[in-house]
Amino acid sequence: MSPDKRLGERLPSPTRRRFLAGAGGLAALGLGGAYLNTTRDDGNGFLLRQGKLRWAVEPAVSSETTAGDWYGYDGGTGRGRPDTDLTASDEAARVFVYDGPVAASLVFLHGSPDADHGGTAEFAFSGLSRDAGEWALRDDPLGTDDDFEAWANGNQRVNWSWGPGDTDGGVFYGGLDRQDFTVSMTPKTLHGVGSWRFLSGDGPDRIDLSTEKAAYLKPLRDRSVARANVDVMPDSEENEFDPYANEERITVAVRAPPEDAEGEWVGPDDIDPGNYSVNFGSKSYLAGGNAAQPQQYMRRGDALYLQYKVGAANFSLDSAYGYLVGKAGERTWFRGRDVVRPGGYDNTEGAAAGLAVSALSVGVPEDAPLNDEWVEFTNGGSEPLDLTGYTVSTPEGWAFHLPDGFTLDPDASVRLHTGNGEYGPDDLYWDLDSHVWPAEGVVSVTDADGGTVLDYGYPRT
Repeated sequence: MSPDKRLGERLPSPTRRRFLAGAGGLAALGLGGAYLNTTRDDGNGFLLRQGKLRWAVEPAVSSETTAGDWYGYDGGTGRGRPDTDLTASDEAARVFVYDGPVAASLVFLHGSPDADHGGTAEFAFSGLSRDAGEWALRDDPLGTDDDFEAWANGNQRVNWSWGPGDTDGGVFYGGLDRQDFTVSMTPKTLHGVGSWRFLSGDGPDRIDLSTEKAAYLKPLRDRSVARANVDVMPDSEENEFDPYANEERITVAVRAPPEDAEGEWVGPDDIDPGNYSVNFGSKSYLAGGNAAQPQQYMRRGDALYLQYKVGAANFSLDSAYGYLVGKAGERTWFRGRDVVRPGGYDNTEGAAAGLAVSALSVGVPEDAPLNDEWVEFTNGGSEPLDLTGYTVSTPEGWAFHLPDGFTLDPDASVRLHTGNGEYGPDDLYWDLDSHVWPAEGVVSVTDADGGTVLDYGYPRT
């Protein structure tokens, strides 16, 4: 059984900052077994859509400083270098909402100061209001030639380019506080970047978008996007199938949310395939506005089971997840996913490659406080890393099981202390009564399936 089968949709998954808030949340609110939270937008949320995929997003940065000042643009050098870790070790084209002192802005920020090469990001836009806003900042590093084309019928194309170890972007101020608007963003050319992503909320959550399709941003208003606990091929441990067996069917189950679920979820009883679309397929297929429709469905026990034709879901051998998306009533969309292995190929292993031991405090004196002994782990990858089911082991066989739902954001670190304490955004505690890390040994980490993630020998010389 894959980690996703236990906790359902993992994108976006609970971050370290949000992990503790979820425990007991429904009970504290007196909701009992109700899954569908009717709390809606607080006036500061947005709906991001790409094809049939939707996310509720919020500003990634909120400040009493204007977005232009935050960006740190120097007109003398023609270079902007925001004082932020959003670009560290992350060669991406990015967009996010900046909540400033007067109004919100859309910020575009591409490249990375850590990259040894430059890049180009060309986008076409529509819906940027010239009546309610303007480009507050046009970053244009010396030695490159950015092109903010003239407006044409409410549309605009912008071509950003930057050199090695540099970034580029811009800030569009205003127009996001209107009651009704739609901004479309269409990538035309992306070179020297590994992904196009939208950043949302504290953390932030990194939402990878298809580089071949437009994405749309509009007010969330009284709508919401919930998560669903999805189990693809519930009778299979491996989720392996032939993606080209077009007429064969694949079963997808929707189960009750996990007991420690936080945020807004839908349960199987909230989904009505008879009245609302319940779409299934690969992420790229759904991003293009396409999807498989259920051939039949049934309710059994506490789950909803749907069957789809394999060929209609458009998986390929490089697909990593199967997505289930749809509506649960007039004002709520939902999204869930589970690991798939088309043709037997596992395309999720690359995410775990980002986990590394980044610091150690081991071999401490016997009389030292237990919490002076710790191992620090860092996610050096470009995607949030779900550590549900992961186990950390010492040379003597002591084992610490990472808590369900614990996710490490890109470039984020967590320290595992030997003693006791309260779980927090940067620290986990083993609650042991003696030291367990010798001065020389191996830190071992395995995933939920028992596969080796890393064996880190120390000390390093």
